Amino acid sequence: MATSTNKGGSYGTAAVSEEFIAANTISVSYVAVGAASSPLTEVVPAGSVALQLAPAGSYPAIPNGVIFDWMGKTYTDNGFGVIFRDAAIAPPGIQSGTMNYANCVAVLDDWVVGPNPQTILVKRLWTRKPRWTTSVIFGRTASAPIKPGGMTLTATATDGSVITATVENTGNIDTAEAQGVLDFASGAYQIMFGGLVLDSALTAAEKAEWWYDAAEVGEVEAGKIWRPIAVDPTSLRYNAVTYLYLPIDGELMGVTPERLPPDGRMPFARAGDYAVIGVTIEGSAFAPVVGTTYNVGQTLLSSIDVLDEAGTGQVYEGYTVDLDAGTLVINDITGWPARVIVRGRAEVYRRVSVVQVDGTVTLTMPIGRIFPVGSVFSTAVRYGNKQAYVARLFDQITWSGTTWLDYLDGNAAPGTYNATAHPIEVNNRGTITERWALKFRNDGVTFDLIGEHLGQIASGTVNTDFSPPNAQADNAAYFTLRAAGWGAGWSAGNVVFLHTEGAEMSFGLVRSTMPSSPSALSYSATLAIRGDKDRAPSNPFA
Repeated sequence: MATSTNKGGSYGTAAVSEEFIAANTISVSYVAVGAASSPLTEVVPAGSVALQLAPAGSYPAIPNGVIFDWMGKTYTDNGFGVIFRDAAIAPPGIQSGTMNYANCVAVLDDWVVGPNPQTILVKRLWTRKPRWTTSVIFGRTASAPIKPGGMTLTATATDGSVITATVENTGNIDTAEAQGVLDFASGAYQIMFGGLVLDSALTAAEKAEWWYDAAEVGEVEAGKIWRPIAVDPTSLRYNAVTYLYLPIDGELMGVTPERLPPDGRMPFARAGDYAVIGVTIEGSAFAPVVGTTYNVGQTLLSSIDVLDEAGTGQVYEGYTVDLDAGTLVINDITGWPARVIVRGRAEVYRRVSVVQVDGTVTLTMPIGRIFPVGSVFSTAVRYGNKQAYVARLFDQITWSGTTWLDYLDGNAAPGTYNATAHPIEVNNRGTITERWALKFRNDGVTFDLIGEHLGQIASGTVNTDFSPPNAQADNAAYFTLRAAGWGAGWSAGNVVFLHTEGAEMSFGLVRSTMPSSPSALSYSATLAIRGDKDRAPSNPFA
């Protein structure tokens, strides 16, 4: 092999066998002897250059607010994310790159090489402070009190999604993306955006975020941690129904406003009140058959009634009931309608011990039975023992026909009614609280029955028993006067005053409505009179 030591290196010639290069790669560079050298030029395109205009960090840049110099050239943005070079010299300039306003980074893909490439002179960089975010908001509604169940809140998260939270009737906010509470009386609220997530389902990147703390796992719920959701607080909106209370006109209402709460609202129940929890069970109409046993479907009933198909007329005879078993046996259908319905009533009578502001009621003892959906909780006005009776009985020789008195005014009539030997008969079904006058006609035998509130409703004679029917109580008698009780000596104009007291108790009803347009053509309410009989309960909860 020959070698050379010429300037620039050495080279030689050698024969290389095929076996030698089989396992090796040899690169050989050489210049042929005597060949003339010539310069070669290769153009290599430069890549894009990213320039951080705010290396210390900054808020997002404002479009059309960026100017900087680099290597002797001036670069500006056009407000749409495009960088131009020398726009002031030859408008609009040479398009040179793009501008990322979010991180203040200019990316140049066309630039001119000049001195001091390591220096960037920022002449203008306008930035905007971004909207602050939070995951917890405290606030108060513009007006209060808030109607329970009448408030909904919405907020926009940083990812653009809308979070909706509805306030429950209890005042709590409990959704997958929000937790909080609202005070209905004041309108003050607190809401935390976020939710509990399984710790085992979080990634390493999520556990590296600021909100994650391993010590907080399981504090609220086993295996879970609270992950907040950042929202724009200025995006919070709420829709609420509030109450507005106007002064009460005591003269119009007939009550003293000073005795009422400031907002005019009264609790539906108070500690110590009596309450009835009950349900009415009514079957389909059917044709009655003697010997049939009808099962109401509930046991330990308080009443079983038979009514006509329309539910207006009631049948009182011809059947026997077993309230404990909830059954009715038809014995005689004489006088019955062609089709009837059977109505049963199951209820318990309890006393209220605690009433919560959310409407929850605690009773002094268990209910003792399961009531179906649709059962009604009602407060009860306790009247004590009530029984119809005759309050007063007296007679006068004359009467003006308009003045109602509780005592004798003038002279007594020559005749009289012997209530000692023949007591005036009353009943709890038909007798009402009323002042009656029995005024004799010219024959001294016939009299007219006049009620203070009912007017003249019937006529009778001293020769027959007198039992005026009460049409509102299935024609049960208001009272009964026996013919044998009438003495002699009655003449025209004589009057017998009879005052009866019914088993019912008088009470007043007041309905309060919110100012609004009517939503229905008619409204109705049901009053249930509940009475006890001498029946020993078979169950302490009956």
